[in-house]
Amino acid sequence: MGLIAATSSVALAQSPTFQTPGMPNWAASGQIDRFSSDFNPAIGALVDGFGDYVMTDEDDGEGLDLFLRSFEMTVNGRIDPNWYGYAVVVYSDEEVELEEAAVTYAGFEGNTTLRFGRFFVDFGKQMQAHIHDLPYPDRPGVLAEYLGEELPGVGAQVDHWWTTGESSALRASLGIFSEFELGGHGEEGSGEPSVAQPERGDANDLGLTGRITQFMDAGKTGVFQWGASARHIGAYSAEDEASGASIEGLSTTTFGLDATYGFDSDDGLSGWTFGTEYLLATGDIGAEFDGVGASVLSGDRGGYYAWAERRVNPQNAYGLLVSSFEHLESAPTDEIQITGYYTHFFSEFARLRFAVSHADIEEAEDSTRFLVQLTTFFGPHAHGVNW
Repeated sequence: MGLIAATSSVALAQSPTFQTPGMPNWAASGQIDRFSSDFNPAIGALVDGFGDYVMTDEDDGEGLDLFLRSFEMTVNGRIDPNWYGYAVVVYSDEEVELEEAAVTYAGFEGNTTLRFGRFFVDFGKQMQAHIHDLPYPDRPGVLAEYLGEELPGVGAQVDHWWTTGESSALRASLGIFSEFELGGHGEEGSGEPSVAQPERGDANDLGLTGRITQFMDAGKTGVFQWGASARHIGAYSAEDEASGASIEGLSTTTFGLDATYGFDSDDGLSGWTFGTEYLLATGDIGAEFDGVGASVLSGDRGGYYAWAERRVNPQNAYGLLVSSFEHLESAPTDEIQITGYYTHFFSEFARLRFAVSHADIEEAEDSTRFLVQLTTFFGPHAHGVNW
């Protein structure tokens, strides 16, 4: 038997396609062949739609609007006994974006996992969750201002759990990132300075995140959790789109402290949840351009949110969210946001929400928003959330 015949006979025994020496063995790369269903990840989808009416003090920007906030596709799958991965693709604002794509290794001894890729940063109680998964319609204002509506990063993160007694557990995470989505610091096309991180830099230019949190039983049916978080941006630049002027070498850190308490009725069908989080942004929190020169905004800005929710039964809940914070400006203005909402779950796959929110901004016009939100889920819906 010749070499080619021997090679092809071995290849055909492993795969239905001919393989030449030095080429990948596709039979060991996830599927037996291109038509098999042996590797069958869980696929899901989500539609998040809104209808709202806005009123303002000066009749500017008032009116009714109907819009699709997002359409989301998710893929979750186990790679082997030690690895699993997921990806999230989102259509929003007439753009398609790969929001998350990460793999997790869970093959260490003990309660340690390691995640790689693009995923939501482990900060506080809310930023790991996609906005449609929150108990209220929008991200609390202080989080949106200091961290962004969403906070994905590209990097790696290690998590570890410890038991701290018979009724409590402690979790800590540490992440290193080459890129953050710098929401809250100015976005392209907004008229504010656009921000970006260097594509390559020194080790001290990288971003870092850390979180420590503890859960503990509180009474017969209650759970209390506290946490502390930090996100450090080692280096970023700000550019004025109109003049082209820019400032480089900026650095900022955001700290957070959070606490949550929830308890259920004896039958587990109803209950209350109370939560709060305080944020402090410090360092080079932004930049301002006047057409001639530029100045760095350095200092501290702070704010908080607090919320309470009453779960009447598995299908109905209502709650109140309050957020108060200083804007990231040289002469910071204060803003208070208040949102009351009611949520009805038709099933685990469909949710209808009614809400009223009011924003009171110092030295600016106030606004009131009435909204209806309909969210539907198709198939499984899960991301890489750590609470």
